[in-house]
Amino acid sequence: MDNKYFENALSNFVFDMAGGSAICHMTDKGYSVKRIKENLKYPLSFEKIQRTVWEHMLEQKILLLDEPGTAMPKNKVVYVEKRGKYGRPSFCGVTVPNKDYKNISWHEITYKKDVMPPFSIYITEKCSKNKKNTAYVSCDFGVLKNRDCNKFEIIMSTLDSRKRDYIQGLPWINKRVYHQLNCNMQEIIYMLYESKQYNGCCYFMELEEKVIF
Repeated sequence: MDNKYFENALSNFVFDMAGGSAICHMTDKGYSVKRIKENLKYPLSFEKIQRTVWEHMLEQKILLLDEPGTAMPKNKVVYVEKRGKYGRPSFCGVTVPNKDYKNISWHEITYKKDVMPPFSIYITEKCSKNKKNTAYVSCDFGVLKNRDCNKFEIIMSTLDSRKRDYIQGLPWINKRVYHQLNCNMQEIIYMLYESKQYNGCCYFMELEEKVIF
């Protein structure tokens, strides 16, 4: 068992040194899995890169598995070091307020093309007013891929190759997921909206606004 633990630890260390950090860095820059693989000097399988990208995006809250504002605990546990009578260190859990907690009462807005600014301008303005990294858009790519492959392919055909590679490279699960509304995702949503093949919601957490389109 000790040998197995050592082998896994060594494998993880080698992976982190050889490619893990580079994958996370390129993910943060908005690279697709395909482009990351092309830029890696260390040979890794497409599936390994996919898993690493997905896990990193969840960890960094680029992706959320629950609706924005619903999965933030009011308190969280942090571990602090304590010293015993003879100076021996130990750690214990302490409950502290979660600085990321925000009780959101969503104000729902239905986007109406005929009476509101063009979709791309409207969403861009909302993003500029909202705090960075707290705007999200709903993504049903995994659901569509599992339930209606033809519709999924039609939707993908509306994107250019770079954006299509980005969406198709992620291992979407069979449920609605929420992607941070960064520049890359804004461009994708603009294209999808104009194609009239996709509906969803944008969430602006600082503004407490949920835009349905």
